[in-house]
Amino acid sequence: MAMTRRRYLVVLAALLALAVTGVYLRQRTSLAATAIAGCASPAPPPPPSAPPPKLPGFAIEPACGTGADMPKPAGKKK
Repeated sequence: MAMTRRRYLVVLAALLALAVTGVYLRQRTSLAATAIAGCASPAPPPPPSAPPPKLPGFAIEPACGTGADMPKPAGKKK
């Protein structure tokens, strides 16, 4: 059972398409990795649009993992 010339061409075209796709994906991944490696940290968040409210006992807490001391809640003064 010999394969005809047309079947050889179909198999060759499929293998060639698979190889080209692999090369494309490898280059795309390496370019994305180099772009990400150049960024040390994400962009900072935008500043708040409104100042915090001035309410009794209201304190702004630092974000988790910053290492900053927690502000003491405002207690009643005698």
